[in-house]
Amino acid sequence: MNTNNKILVIDDEAEMLHSSSKVLKMSGYTTYPLQDSTQIEKVLRTETFDLILCDLLMPKMDGYQILTFVKKMHPETPVIIFTAYGTIDRAVECMKAGAFDFIEKPYEAEHLKVVVERALQYSNLYKERNNLIKQLEEKYKFDNIIGKSKAIRSIFEVIKSAAQSDANVFITGESGTGKELIARSIHARSKSQTKPFVPINCGAFPETLFESEIFGHEKGSFTGASEKKIGLLEFANTGTFFLDEVCELPLNLQTKLLRVIQDKKLRRIGGHDLISVDVRFISATNKDAKELLSQKKLREDFYYRLNVINIHIPPLRERIEDVRVLAEYFLPIYAEKAGKNITGFSADVFDALQKYKWPGNVRELENVIERAVAFTDGNEIKLSNLPEQFNSKEKVFYFFNDSSLKQVRQQAIEESEKQYLHFLLNKHNGNITKVADEAGVTTRNVYRLISQYHIDLSLWRSE
Repeated sequence: MNTNNKILVIDDEAEMLHSSSKVLKMSGYTTYPLQDSTQIEKVLRTETFDLILCDLLMPKMDGYQILTFVKKMHPETPVIIFTAYGTIDRAVECMKAGAFDFIEKPYEAEHLKVVVERALQYSNLYKERNNLIKQLEEKYKFDNIIGKSKAIRSIFEVIKSAAQSDANVFITGESGTGKELIARSIHARSKSQTKPFVPINCGAFPETLFESEIFGHEKGSFTGASEKKIGLLEFANTGTFFLDEVCELPLNLQTKLLRVIQDKKLRRIGGHDLISVDVRFISATNKDAKELLSQKKLREDFYYRLNVINIHIPPLRERIEDVRVLAEYFLPIYAEKAGKNITGFSADVFDALQKYKWPGNVRELENVIERAVAFTDGNEIKLSNLPEQFNSKEKVFYFFNDSSLKQVRQQAIEESEKQYLHFLLNKHNGNITKVADEAGVTTRNVYRLISQYHIDLSLWRSE
């Protein structure tokens, strides 16, 4: 019990207010009795409390109204409702609105103390969680980018410099490394921070539709163009236009975008007038741009116009010191989301996490922590709570015992298929079409393998 805990008790009946406060004082708590519920706003503007106890039925401002007000001002503060027989349904409504619990009057002093202690444990854990996140953010966070490695700290400095400039930025890195986070961070720190940030995935649209999305079109300019459409470039005017997976752009669209970059003007499809646009371009790719240049799949003039400031994000396997920081950052977020009191990791978990190669990078690590939280019943993540690839030691040999060569061969194929599928799902964040394309099979085959190996697709579709 923390005797420093401060509790606000609200009840319009003087006798009940006195008896409740007395029980809590005798238990070592600091109490603040309040008989006039209309004074709640004034009190909460000058004082903070670890817990609020409040009667449900009061003439001026009832418990439900107070609960609603408290949750707006201090959503982290637990509220316990006192209720009389006959008002249980109303108390249940309070629970749905965010009350921690309710106590039926008349109550036993011991019961009051037990419920209060439970609520304060929740309150204290909530504060510890927030303090942990704050400490991690102060030490290792830059906007929404987490890390303590030399490579990430260096990127923080480049972001600061890029934000002070209007120059175009080109971000490279594998899938899941956080390229869009960096683009948003640059925009948020720039003089255009209050202007639009407009992202588009260059690989997500067919060529004809993509041109209309970017440049817009006039009414009647093609079949189906029943009305005028403003393109994304116009929406991004005076702000930032983020071209994600820019190397997916066909050459003819690279040419058209190059004109916009050079002239700061565009023409809608089917239009005659040139429209001025003042846009800062930030682009990103997980491809090798230099190789695409040599293959003539990427225009040199287009590439060099975009690549004024270059930022490369190393894969997570090359900055293993960031794994622990990221895991400790994600844990309290997903523990709270799941309503679980998980405070840390067993020692062997970090060893396993740091030995893993992380083909899906930070996105995969986040998915692993979210899954581990879902599978954890205790107050710490254990090795057994992690996915299979972190638990199977001596994978090559575990199925050798009492097996024929044919069985070993088949099991080895299945193990390889399963791991390969996990790798592709991590790489493409659960996008089945992209997984099938890279694997050289149909989407139907991918779904068959997912079903065969009991792979949970929701792990990649939580965003």
